[in-house]
Amino acid sequence: MTDNEKTIARALGACCFTPGHATKRFAKDMAACATQEQAYSLSPAQRRYLLTAAVRYRRQIPAEVVTLAEAELRSDAEMHAGAGQGASC
Repeated sequence: MTDNEKTIARALGACCFTPGHATKRFAKDMAACATQEQAYSLSPAQRRYLLTAAVRYRRQIPAEVVTLAEAELRSDAEMHAGAGQGASC
């Protein structure tokens, strides 16, 4: 995990979720991974879910962390858009 991902994961882990919601378990697992010293890498799907969950629960997360998550999402979208530009039919 990058430092930004760790910051977002710790903030998301402190949120309140409805009982039985899948995001609750994901957030708690990611927060636990963020506090460990051993390296942990996120899959692209986990990274996207972490960032979108941070935006979804933005009212419970500090504004600077939400801004960070939004910036990460934008950079990922720009990277995918740039990689997908090839010869069009």
